[in-house]
Order: sequence, then C-alpha cells, then structure tokens
Amino acid sequence: MKKTWLALLLSIVMLASVFTGCATKPAEKPAEPAAPAVTEAPKEEPKAAEEPAPAAEPAPAEEPAPAEEPAPAEEPAPAEEPAPAEEPAAKGIQQISVLNTLVKDIPSEKSEETRFNSYQLPSYLISEIAERNFWFIPEDPNEIVTVVAYTDGYFDDGTDSYETLCEKGLAFGFADPNAAEPMEVFTGPTQNKNYMVWNMGYFTVGHECALFMRPDGWEDIPALFKAIGMAEAEAYDFICADGYKETIIVDDLPKTKIYLSAEGTIDAASIAYAGYGLTDIRYIVPEGTEKGAEPVDGINQIVVMPNADGILGVEPPVILPYGGNIYEGYAVAAVLEKAGITSTTCKAISYKDGATYDYDMENLMKVYFSIDHSKGNDAYTLGKAQPYGAVLKATGQYIFDNAAIVYVPPVDVMPDGYSIPELFKLVGMVEAEEYDFTCADGYTETIHKDDLAEVRIFINAAGDGVDATSIAYPDYTLQDILTITPAK
Repeated sequence: MKKTWLALLLSIVMLASVFTGCATKPAEKPAEPAAPAVTEAPKEEPKAAEEPAPAAEPAPAEEPAPAEEPAPAEEPAPAEEPAPAEEPAAKGIQQISVLNTLVKDIPSEKSEETRFNSYQLPSYLISEIAERNFWFIPEDPNEIVTVVAYTDGYFDDGTDSYETLCEKGLAFGFADPNAAEPMEVFTGPTQNKNYMVWNMGYFTVGHECALFMRPDGWEDIPALFKAIGMAEAEAYDFICADGYKETIIVDDLPKTKIYLSAEGTIDAASIAYAGYGLTDIRYIVPEGTEKGAEPVDGINQIVVMPNADGILGVEPPVILPYGGNIYEGYAVAAVLEKAGITSTTCKAISYKDGATYDYDMENLMKVYFSIDHSKGNDAYTLGKAQPYGAVLKATGQYIFDNAAIVYVPPVDVMPDGYSIPELFKLVGMVEAEEYDFTCADGYTETIHKDDLAEVRIFINAAGDGVDATSIAYPDYTLQDILTITPAK
C-alpha cells in the first residue's frame, strides 16, 4: 500500500517537473550560424501581456469655423476737400522800381552798341571798292570829294576828303520814308545822316568819277561828260564787266546811253551793233587808257558803281549805321534782372504828353535804357539792335505784366517829382492797406495808404539820386528809393 502511494507521489512530482520545464524553456529556433558565445543576463519572468489600451476614439472633427464674413469694404475716405484756392493776386502792378536808382551799380555802355535811332544798312566798304576799281587813286589823301544830286545838281564839296570817304561804307537802294525814290547813301560811324546828299547821281575825286543810276538812266552822255568834267578825247572805250570793250567816237556819243535793261542789268547802248546793249557796262575811259597810265586833265575814268568789281553779283559784306548818335546806356536785360522783372509785354508812357508805345519784348531785351539828358529825350531806349523809330522819347513809366519801372526826370523838367497817388494812378498800382518803400541800402519804411497823399518821390537836393518823403521821420527823406511794393 505504502509503495503504491510513493509511486503515485513520484509520478506526480515528475509530471510537475515536465510541466515546469515546458513553461520556462523557450521554443528552439532553427539552427543559425554559430555566433561567438556571450553570457546572457538572466531573463526576467515575462510580464503578463498588458491588454492593449482601447484605441483612442478619434476626436470628433472640429466643425469648421464659420467662414468669416468678409469685412465690409472700407468706404473710401472722403476725399479731402481741396484747400481753398488762394485768392488770385489782386489785379494791378505789384512793384514799382525806380530806374534812376536801379542803374547806379549796373555797368554802363557807350559804343556802337548804344547808337540811338540809326538805320543799320548792308554796305560795301568804299576803300575796298576803290582799290579794286579806281585806276587813278588820288595821291593826296586830302583830295576833296564832290557829291552831286542827279535831281537838281545840288552838290556838297567839303564834307569828305578821299581819306575820310574811305572810312565809310556805301549802301544801295535805301528807302528813306521821306524820299520819293530809293537812293544810295554813305554809311558808317562817321557819316552824319543830315549831311548826306539825297539822290546822289555821282561823286568825283581827283581823276575819278563814281557814277550811280538815275531812275530813268543817263540818256544824254555828252551832257554827263560836261557835268563831271570828263577828259577830252576823240573816242572813248566802253568796257563791260566781262572785259568786252567797244570804242565810241565823240560824234556818236549822243547816240548811246546808259540804261536799265528789261533783264535788270545796267547796260550802255552799242553803236557798233545797233539795237544791242553793252551788258553790265563797268568803266568808261578815254580811248587807249589803261590802269597806271599818266592821267590827263579832267576825269579819266567813270566807274559805273552798281557794276563795279566787288559790287556786281556780290552781297554787301558788312552792316553799318546810317545816322544816329552814340549815348551812354544800360542793358535792359541787366536792369530787368536786377528788378526781378519777367514779362511778355512792355508799354512806355511819356511824362511830357502821355503818348504811349508798345515795345516788342524780344527786341527790347537786346537794347539799352538811356537817361542821358543832353537832348531832353530821357528816358528812352537805344542800340543798334533797335529798328529806326522803334522808341518812345521822354518816357516816365515802363509798364510790364505786373511791375513798372519809373523814371524821375531832372528838376528842371519835374521840380517836385511825382506825388505817390498820382504815380499809382499812372501805373495802375494794386490797392493795399500799406506799402513798403525800400531804399537801395535795404532800409524799408511801411506807409499806410491814408498817408500816401503826403508822399512824393523826387530828385534830391544834390541832384544825384531819387528820394522819397518819410512819414516816420518827417525831417528826413528815404534816400535812393529803389522799390515800392504792397506791404505783406
């Protein structure tokens, strides 16, 4: 019985061992290539597998935020109201400048540039024309030149010598407004317009005669020869510009003439070929005469000046004055720049009779102001760039777009100068409560409009400047008054 229980207990123990070994020994894996032996750390009992945590439920999808309503479009900011437009400057003259004071520190000019009231004419130089054409130039430079009019024979035989004549120019076809026909005149700085013989038919000097054309030509050659004192000969050579020569005997002279052809050339009638002309007749000399020959008594050569060498087919090489005088002047451009005046217009007003003249501004900027009192014309403009007569003499005021320049005449013309109310009315001065009277040195006195009746501008006692009445200091004057402007 004991043996039976023991055997049973042994079987139970063995069975338990088997189960225990099964629980602790890992299942064998298929053989792998041998690896170096390592000592393994004792393995811990495996923990009971944790139940996997329940999968987290996904968070409910957030409802999309309601779409933001677009912000209401910003209403454009109300346009800024434009600043109120500045009131246009009151109409009228905004500044008066005094010419007498303005020019004090501006350099003056006195030259051909400041010639007053002259014609500027295209001219030939007489010295050059004589050199090229006269075969008998006077040996004595003081040889007298006689100028004769073709109309009535009036002559001038003392104004010029050959030397002084050669300092001048010669202009053709000058149309003097008081002359019936265009005429030839001497030009240049030394030519006095008042001494010029009108309708010059010819001039003689020594053995030379320079012949000009009459409107109807020279029909009577014997009479012409007698008038000029032509040297006597049995025949005369008529020589053309191209060198062609025809000799005409004395008896045939009445049959020839010098005339303007239908083609515009100045010709002489041919005797050898009746009905034909000697085109561009240039010289007439006693038969056989040549340049450099010993002259005989009388005129030995006539030069038909329009056909002369250096004139025929040649434009005048220079511009020379005819008439006028030179006076001191101040460049208009410099005066206006100093006054700060820009303008498109200029009206001049005479202090003598109120006459007016409208200047061309482009031309005005090229000329000069003059305050020369020698002829009582001051103020006026001058200069060779100024067309003849394009001027107003005795100007008291020059009125520009919004400014004026005032000239105060000498005390013998205007003893008390201008009263300011009178001057303001003349120039059209803008109205203001007060006005600044500024001197050349910068000193300014502000005068109320109610006091203007007591104020004048005038030539000072020394006669060398323009002063103004002072209201602030009645015993003194505002010396060298330069500008008058509305007070700001």
